Amino acid sequence: MTKQEVNNNIRYNENLVRQYENTISRLNGQINTLNSEIRQVNSQISQLNTKKNNLNNQIKELNQLKTKYQKLQTSFSNRQNARLRKFTANFSRNFNAKFVASYVSGMKSLLSGNEYKKAYNGLTSAINTISNKIKALQKDVDSLQKDINSKNKSIESKRRSISSYQSQLSTARSNLSYRRQRITYWKNQLKYAT
Repeated sequence: MTKQEVNNNIRYNENLVRQYENTISRLNGQINTLNSEIRQVNSQISQLNTKKNNLNNQIKELNQLKTKYQKLQTSFSNRQNARLRKFTANFSRNFNAKFVASYVSGMKSLLSGNEYKKAYNGLTSAINTISNKIKALQKDVDSLQKDINSKNKSIESKRRSISSYQSQLSTARSNLSYRRQRITYWKNQLKYAT
């Protein structure tokens, strides 16, 4: 083999070494970029989880408040019904006295009339308001969870890309090592070339 042919082989392998070094540098850059993006997305997921946990705590507190209102309403209704039963049992006959008849009519109105209905309906309105707030917060929680799921899918995709790049990187490093060995081999062949 002539010196020119050996030098041509050396240059050929040196060109391949530069290409593999550029490929390795590019792949490392892409991997670093993806790792940085994954860190950013993980930070966003952490913030979303914090918001979601805060909303879930609010929902929990509102559910506790709603339960208290429901118990209060039930207790109020039970006490009112007990009073009405006692009243009805005590004053079930018709009285002739105008005062007693007026008293009985007034007490009946008090125990089952508009004031009772207003108080009972006020509790129902409060329970409905709390329920609507819980639904709105749950909708926000669901939206945050959807965003978290989307970001997790993005991370999975980036990790698959990293895995692919690492496989390409391994191949490029192996090829680089081989081409460097070939350069060493051809440089040693120079002394035998004609």
